Amino acid sequence: MAHIKPFTLLLCWFVAATSVVQADTPFELTWSDKTYGPDGPWQAVSVSIGTGAAQTVPLYPGGRWSTYIMLTDICDDKNLTVSCDPDSSSLVSIEKLDTITNITEPNNWDDYEYSSVPSVYQSAIFYDSMNIGYGTSVPNVSMSGVYHAYQTFPGGLVAPVTVGILSMGAPTLNHQWKETMTFITSYMYTDGGARKTPSYSYGMHIGSAALGISGSIYLGGYDKSRLVGEISTQSFTPYGSAPGGNLEIGMTDVGLGVGTGGSPWAYDHKDCLLSKSNSSMDVPITVEVNPEKPYLYLPQSTCDAITAELPVTFNSSLGLYFWDTKDDAYTRITSSAAYLSFTFEKDMTEDANTTIKVPFALLNLTLEDPLVNQSTTYFPCYPVNSSYSLGRAFLQAAFVGENFGNGNGNGIWYLGQAPGPGAAKKDVTSIGLSDNNLPASSSTWEDTWNGYWHPLPGGDDPSSSTGTTSSNSSTSHTAAGDSGLSTGAKAGIGVGCGAAGIILIAAIAGVLLIRRRRAAAAAQAANANSKPIQMGDHTTRQLRPQELEAKPAEGQMPVEVPADSIRYELG
Repeated sequence: MAHIKPFTLLLCWFVAATSVVQADTPFELTWSDKTYGPDGPWQAVSVSIGTGAAQTVPLYPGGRWSTYIMLTDICDDKNLTVSCDPDSSSLVSIEKLDTITNITEPNNWDDYEYSSVPSVYQSAIFYDSMNIGYGTSVPNVSMSGVYHAYQTFPGGLVAPVTVGILSMGAPTLNHQWKETMTFITSYMYTDGGARKTPSYSYGMHIGSAALGISGSIYLGGYDKSRLVGEISTQSFTPYGSAPGGNLEIGMTDVGLGVGTGGSPWAYDHKDCLLSKSNSSMDVPITVEVNPEKPYLYLPQSTCDAITAELPVTFNSSLGLYFWDTKDDAYTRITSSAAYLSFTFEKDMTEDANTTIKVPFALLNLTLEDPLVNQSTTYFPCYPVNSSYSLGRAFLQAAFVGENFGNGNGNGIWYLGQAPGPGAAKKDVTSIGLSDNNLPASSSTWEDTWNGYWHPLPGGDDPSSSTGTTSSNSSTSHTAAGDSGLSTGAKAGIGVGCGAAGIILIAAIAGVLLIRRRRAAAAAQAANANSKPIQMGDHTTRQLRPQELEAKPAEGQMPVEVPADSIRYELG
């Protein structure tokens, strides 16, 4: 028997151990060093298409099935009413891609669902290699080359769609369309070699360009520091639906609140804004968390209820709300710890809720050319009649991920609270093939914002409060200890908005009944010892119980501005 030297054994062990570690490591995507608009600024992932003279292109991550590549032909569209730069770094010249394989010719016009407002497009399916960073090239990636894509705003402005969408996978391992194509996430799981990932999954927080919160996205894992608090896990729409892999969830409420310090409003928090003034709305409503779109696409009544508390005006030409930056309330709201909250059914059950808080500092976005003549700050609520969704404006403050399992058509997705600019040190963690729960960091959400927002004087720190929440839809400053929602209140918020009104009416009725009985008893005792008092022709009027409602601050109701109050650059 040959003698094996200890050094040789040690070397073999080291090589084997290194291989195991490499095969179980999440893969980090690279973000572009530029930001993109004209309604952001938004951050995008940077990849290269083709081999040899490859073209580097920014893409918004979060798509499914084919990756959408925007081509220079977009700027040739005669429907555009504004300028378009064919030399933009986000547009690809298909003539320079030597290694692409066309699957289809440009199709007929169809609805394009990944833009700001209703859009149409023409595209062709092809595949090519994609370099995703660190010298890693994925072959035969499914792509859709978009030749024409324009979006039409309510006032008639027609603008190009110039930034594409990076597919993060699909409910299947491959994309079958005449040929077998793949996705970067599935390939890195099944064929990633030395960089093979632990699972067919990803974890993402797009961050905020305006506040310097860098984007974070890992294939096969996530950065634990980008998740604070509890996580909600639910099934995505299965293969065979349209298109499959959609991140849908039941939303039970929208509210206003303050993370710490005083409030910019006459109350500490206000709930029930989702269904306010809309008695026909059935709660919860189904919303899609959609990284491909920019705004908060909510019912008109919900946008109305939110903006009634903000110094904004509605611009009918763009369908968006402009901040009144000269109003003192604007600074108090956008620089303080004020936030907009979204409450969802947790883990696909009606028994528990989870809430994502989006500070107004993140909802102070900027419109630029070609949508407006000069930079304009706006609040990204976009009223729609159906197909409600929460786009990148929401995802600045939310962690999202998907686990496609074995690519058998079904899987789950994750939703949780993302941190502020003061997130803890990066902590890369694998997502296992069957992980239904993801561990979060030990940081609190408030801690990650300390030093970055400017709390107003007064108020208490909700993170240290042990009080329970009042059942009323809004809480005044006199109940500062009630500024945070208890677990029980969160679980009942779906019915609590209606129940709060009923309880309030019952309480008022009870008080009136007690007073009436006391008055009757007192009158009976008085009648026994004195003459009745003559009331003339005045009659006693019994007040009917009414629901009490907080009154917005004067001058803060949305006012529609004329469509011609804004100048547009013509193409």
